[in-house]
Amino acid sequence: LYCHTALTGPTTALVWVSAPLGEVLLNQVFTHLKVESSRSPEVTLFTRLRENWNLLPQESSTQWSRYIPANTEQPFLGKLRAELVTCAKEVIDYKRGDYREFVQLCLVFLDADSEEQTALTLQRPRALHKARWMAKLLYSLKLALMEQHIALLPQGTITTRQQVPKIRAFTNFITHISAKWWLTCEKAVDAAWNDLTLYHHLQAYKAVDEGIAASAIKALERHRWYLTGEMLPLALFSSKVPIDDKRALASAILEHKPADLLMHVPQQRFGTGFGKPKFPALLPTTSLADLANTDCWFGMHQLHIDPALLSLDVKEWATNVAFKKSEVNVHAVNVVNDCAERGVKLTSDFVAVARKEQHLQNVLQAVEHDRSQQPNLHRCKRKLIPE
Repeated sequence: LYCHTALTGPTTALVWVSAPLGEVLLNQVFTHLKVESSRSPEVTLFTRLRENWNLLPQESSTQWSRYIPANTEQPFLGKLRAELVTCAKEVIDYKRGDYREFVQLCLVFLDADSEEQTALTLQRPRALHKARWMAKLLYSLKLALMEQHIALLPQGTITTRQQVPKIRAFTNFITHISAKWWLTCEKAVDAAWNDLTLYHHLQAYKAVDEGIAASAIKALERHRWYLTGEMLPLALFSSKVPIDDKRALASAILEHKPADLLMHVPQQRFGTGFGKPKFPALLPTTSLADLANTDCWFGMHQLHIDPALLSLDVKEWATNVAFKKSEVNVHAVNVVNDCAERGVKLTSDFVAVARKEQHLQNVLQAVEHDRSQQPNLHRCKRKLIPE
């Protein structure tokens, strides 16, 4: 989710960007659980759910199967649930379409005290293709919620006896590990901290389900782009990173100061040409400071970060002119993958009303301008409804 553009010069190596890690990670776990063995391009389990949708209760129901903590539950799971509920309530009014439905389903599944539960109507499954990773999240949560009702149907109508615990395990992983991480993947400056935190959570999740945790870690190990030295300086500008961790990271970067500050090619790369970055080894005790190396200075040069900041105490950065200038440069690093997905959704919503290309562009610009003026569209709609 962190794909982004970077400031580069004509004679310097490019800063490598990440693939959509959330999609890769969830597909890895879904495949590991062997929920669906069919080679069909569509998930047949979800096909059966759609075909028998009218047999299930779609309005808010007290009979929905929500998450129930076990007596032997690991203590850290309760903390993760509380963090997700807090995060979900903060962002739900800013989400639309499938994203909003996903947040609603998470809140209902965790039985959170939320007004979203009182008026929730489950939407009929639509896209079923295996490539639609968002469908796996939405439909798995719906299957888990309606587990009791599905059990009353003839065996195999929707789920088989073997699929029920697998769906439950998948939804537990979604709501405890991946959901909050995914909902907070909005800024490139938070990427390193988010990914390292995800790794630590996955290590802890081994005590819950070692197979799922190992599978997810395997996917994460192939996409440690934002934990490389050249991308690590972004974390200095993250509001999520604690002050002590920022201070340790700044000191570690200073310790790896190279003789040539104007590095044109990072040192930790392999392959021909500019090469690809070598991913760092991660341990359960790894911190951001442990990941620092000489390539941090390449990243700072590429992103126009003033190295003088490293000699100042972190508490002085907020009032420092050099920090403010560097912060502008860093926040100009756009998370283009998310922007592209929003652009595709916007176009698909309004392409039918356009008579020609220029008309479509005018419509899109008008809609984008209106949404920028009314960012909280959900609340605005509620205000228009007379009491």
